Amino acid sequence: MARLDWMIDEYHLSSQKMDEIITKKRNMENSLFYNNVKIVLYEDPEGAKRPRFRLINRKNYMDVAMESSHFVQVYSPNAMTDNSYLHRLIDTELISLRWYIQTPCMVKINAFIKTPSYFNTVDTFLAEIGMHQDIIKPDWDNISKKYCDMFNKNVWLDDSLVTSGTANKFYSILPRIEIYVYYLNFCTNIHQYRRVVNREDYNPNYGIGYLGKDGKPFNGN
Repeated sequence: MARLDWMIDEYHLSSQKMDEIITKKRNMENSLFYNNVKIVLYEDPEGAKRPRFRLINRKNYMDVAMESSHFVQVYSPNAMTDNSYLHRLIDTELISLRWYIQTPCMVKINAFIKTPSYFNTVDTFLAEIGMHQDIIKPDWDNISKKYCDMFNKNVWLDDSLVTSGTANKFYSILPRIEIYVYYLNFCTNIHQYRRVVNREDYNPNYGIGYLGKDGKPFNGN
């Protein structure tokens, strides 16, 4: 509230301008809603591999290094394989999205790591209902990295669209990854919209819109 009071004074907001802000906020609240999709992968949850480095040209890398700062390539092992794997599932049996997501979205990842064999029956049961949680690797942030990268151009246009994300680790006798994606029906303003449609990999056939100056929907296409 202190920041908002400061902004009112700093930007010399009149009663009319404040009414405009309130009206636009209400229009946005009435226009926006989240769609959702759930994806389950029955596999042992993994984290992203540590980035590696490789020389582009081993014979003349010293000369290249002196001429350019781009003589070393950074890459993530298995990233391409992981992405292709998910793409095959999308195309066949996993889900049937009419298009991949191109609006701001939130993601929640629940990773169920195999319950340790040294747990007794009581603890195995308690682990299944969430009373015991995993504190071994893979790390929660590496899990997020791996599966968010897999979603690029498979489920969403790019993971830069994700505005909020959480990752949780659990134990289960059925190892799996459950991923929940909640995506907006519109971009919230024209600036978001332009960032999306100006990308080289944007597909105009998918048709996204944005909220105009009054906070009401406008079909960009």
